[in-house]
Amino acid sequence: MPKVVDEPPLTRRGRIVRIAATLAMTAALVATSLWGTDDLFPFAPFKMYSHAHDPDGWANSTVLILVNAEGESFPIGDNDTGFRRAELEGQMARFREDPALLALVAEAYEEAHPDEPEIVGAEILIRRYELVDGERTGAETEELVASWTEGEAP
Repeated sequence: MPKVVDEPPLTRRGRIVRIAATLAMTAALVATSLWGTDDLFPFAPFKMYSHAHDPDGWANSTVLILVNAEGESFPIGDNDTGFRRAELEGQMARFREDPALLALVAEAYEEAHPDEPEIVGAEILIRRYELVDGERTGAETEELVASWTEGEAP
């Protein structure tokens, strides 16, 4: 049978310190949840996860498409280059300003896939899907954000 050790009761000062710490943490979490930015994570929510999309509206999907030397176009994902979609969306203004930056993404793809045909073009598209009750209606739009073709300087 294990020996039972009696702990001395918490002192008044100890209880006050614990209550004050708990209240301070609770206040900080509430404040950063209401007014915090992504920089305060994990004490503030990421904006992309902190609200729901309207189930009756338009949803955006950003797509990065590469074109190889054989003329084939194909979308790529995060694992193809190490360049995540969130980074792509975060840098969208830079790609709009200087589409030749897409050459760097093409280089990253070629390094990760050395046996594949050379990449000669890339483009960023934003596809918008209409939703009704959270389901696609079939109505879609597509916006070309940036386009790069081999021969343009990065």
